[in-house]
Amino acid sequence: MRAAHARSFDHIAEHFDRFAELVGAPLDAWLASLVPEAGGQRAVDLGCGTGRHAALLASRYRRVLAVDVSGPMLQLAQARRGLPNIAYQQRDLSKVRADTDGVFDLVLSAYALHHLPDLDGALWRIRELVAPGGRVVLLDNVAPTPQVPRRWFVGEALRTLAVDLLRRRRPAGEAWELFRLNVDPDWLDHLTSDRFLDLTQFAERYGGVFPGAAFTDLYRAQAMCWEQPGPTSAAIQRTGHRSASTQPSKRGTGDTAAGRA
Repeated sequence: MRAAHARSFDHIAEHFDRFAELVGAPLDAWLASLVPEAGGQRAVDLGCGTGRHAALLASRYRRVLAVDVSGPMLQLAQARRGLPNIAYQQRDLSKVRADTDGVFDLVLSAYALHHLPDLDGALWRIRELVAPGGRVVLLDNVAPTPQVPRRWFVGEALRTLAVDLLRRRRPAGEAWELFRLNVDPDWLDHLTSDRFLDLTQFAERYGGVFPGAAFTDLYRAQAMCWEQPGPTSAAIQRTGHRSASTQPSKRGTGDTAAGRA
């Protein structure tokens, strides 16, 4: 992960965690539907942030490895979601390798891969981490243009506030709190420094490494689910999430983005 991006999360860890608490419920529910209830032995969360998704994995897998480059993010994760079967480690997610860390029944990465300078290399290494019969779930931000201007994020913050207040989608206090988080200068500085793939590029890059993967549209994001052929493939397919074509499906979260942009 680029050094600048690694440092950028150090001073917005609390901000990020609260933002995810306010808008992350739809994403959490969607991820929970993709993670086999029977679980397994080992799972890994690549770019775990403050541990929200690692905690979900810990409820279904015997051991969870959760890595992130940001020390303050991991400190929050350990303090708020420190579970005995989660091993939080400060590491670059691209350094998690099958030859040193073994393979996993589930590999998850949410809103982190666009920070990597070598996406294709990272995707191939992630594929090597998946155990026979295991599953990989990857999701990340997408945009029509590589860089999204500041004014777009401010406009979305205003639109979200208006919808929240007019439709009473969330309590007024939380609506205003979310608005302030969305327009915080440090938050906007981080968002506008990112570079994104568009939908076609995402399908081509990810689908090239994970043929036959299922793709799902989320708010400002694309998700991919792929299963490694192996002895437990049939059991995984019984959960109802079989591999599909690389053509994206239409499914939104119905809320603002919970992504780690």
